[in-house]
Amino acid sequence: MPRLRLLVLLLLTQGCLYAPRDLENPTPLPFRYTLFPYPTYDADEGIQGWLTTGWRRPTNLLPAPVSESIMLDARYAASGTRGISLSYDRPGRARAWRLYGRLASERLNRAPYYGLGNEAPEVDSLAGLDPPYYRYQLLRSTAYGVYELEAVRHVRLHAAVQARHYRALPLGPNTLFAQDIAAGIVPESGSASIAELRLGAVYDSRDEEATPSRGVFLEAMVATSLGDHTYNRYLLGARVFVPLNEVESWVLGLRQTTELASGNVPFYVSYERLTTWYLEDGFGGQRSLRLQPQGRYVDAKRYVASADLRHKILDIPYRASPVRLWGLAFADAGRLWNTGESISIADLHWSVGVGSRLQVSKGTVFGVDIGGSDAGTNFAISTTFAF
Repeated sequence: MPRLRLLVLLLLTQGCLYAPRDLENPTPLPFRYTLFPYPTYDADEGIQGWLTTGWRRPTNLLPAPVSESIMLDARYAASGTRGISLSYDRPGRARAWRLYGRLASERLNRAPYYGLGNEAPEVDSLAGLDPPYYRYQLLRSTAYGVYELEAVRHVRLHAAVQARHYRALPLGPNTLFAQDIAAGIVPESGSASIAELRLGAVYDSRDEEATPSRGVFLEAMVATSLGDHTYNRYLLGARVFVPLNEVESWVLGLRQTTELASGNVPFYVSYERLTTWYLEDGFGGQRSLRLQPQGRYVDAKRYVASADLRHKILDIPYRASPVRLWGLAFADAGRLWNTGESISIADLHWSVGVGSRLQVSKGTVFGVDIGGSDAGTNFAISTTFAF
């Protein structure tokens, strides 16, 4: 115990000593107020209205895509889905440490539920019922904080806490979720409060974080739960970016992410990806298995591998706010493992396609992907690179 106390004291002391440092921006620029409302549409939620407002410092010159910010985000959808969140983000003002915190409350009125596992069946003739056969309501309140401290060059120690209260409810007695509750397949309906304590380490040598052209990103983390369910979750991830010519206009990106688990992981926790920074949901979607529905397959143990060939068609390399037009070709593959099932590379879900991205600042990216997958031909609008 004395050694543990000494280690904690050293970490806190080092964080305090490093806190004022900002090697590229010695004098922080003042906060600026921003207000940005916008609409979106998708088949599940219908028309959604979004509002982002708050205070943000101008973009800095470090690899992080955004600067220090205090933001309030809200959304409301025609389906009844709504949510609000307050976040503090300090990812790149100092090289030695970084901090992110979020408080949120949301009601997901069309959360996906197609069953559990890698081969959850789908009955197309029932997909158009009202209420939707493959949806349920999830009420989720969140308190989340993550702190990273640079131990040596490129290596950051990672500590995070996530506390969430869940309430999962069927939309009607004839939905798949209600039927699986009645059959005892899903025992975790109703309410639950769960906290996760997370510890890990990150190695990051990327030249940029949103659109890297070179470098390596490695992450390893373990999360253990407290509260109404007892389990452990584990994360191992790697991303490599290799420039294929001297001017770095052609870049090869490779990624693998493995999430494993033991214990009783509720299905609505399995829906959440285990990450080392921002919160994300779903096996599928623009940050996971592209061109696949975000929650089509659910289980706590999963694997995704990807390859991107990226080309900078246009590059105006302002250091704080670059403007770039990207083209890309990609291939993704992954699968999930049910509890008690051995790890296998058979029965993979996959997607291949092409896309483009318009980058108008370090962290603002818009684009579209189109291609095919084992779920059929599809296209998706993206606001980020997959990795």
